[in-house]
Amino acid sequence: MKECILDEVTLKDQNLPIKVISAGTHAINGYPASEYAIEAAARHEIDIRFHRSRQLSEEIVKDADLILTMERNHTNTIKQNWSYINCVYELKNFSHEKLENGSAVTIMDPIGMSFDVYLNVFHEIKKEILRVSQTIFSLAREKFIR
Repeated sequence: MKECILDEVTLKDQNLPIKVISAGTHAINGYPASEYAIEAAARHEIDIRFHRSRQLSEEIVKDADLILTMERNHTNTIKQNWSYINCVYELKNFSHEKLENGSAVTIMDPIGMSFDVYLNVFHEIKKEILRVSQTIFSLAREKFIR
């Protein structure tokens, strides 16, 4: 099984470092991933048993070039608490000119839901990350290659 520490992962594309941090607008520091989240990730050979929740902080926000959220209320909370931030978007809306067929920009938070919901959310997030990855790498190239 692949080990994946979700709260701080460094990805590289053509020697470009991209640091990915998971943090919640209402998270309590230090909580493990839920049993269903661990199981959903394990089905894709990803081990998140050692993941711990992290509260979004001033330091994280100040260091971010891009913040992607699951839901509009996450985006609104960030903009309300850090009014100077202008790089926050819902993941499903990032790099879209417009949404197709009136699609929702929200990715449901599965906390308290069934395993099937966790699995569906996993697939939805994975699909969106794959969709936006080239845009993110392009932005990183602009930042690091001058």
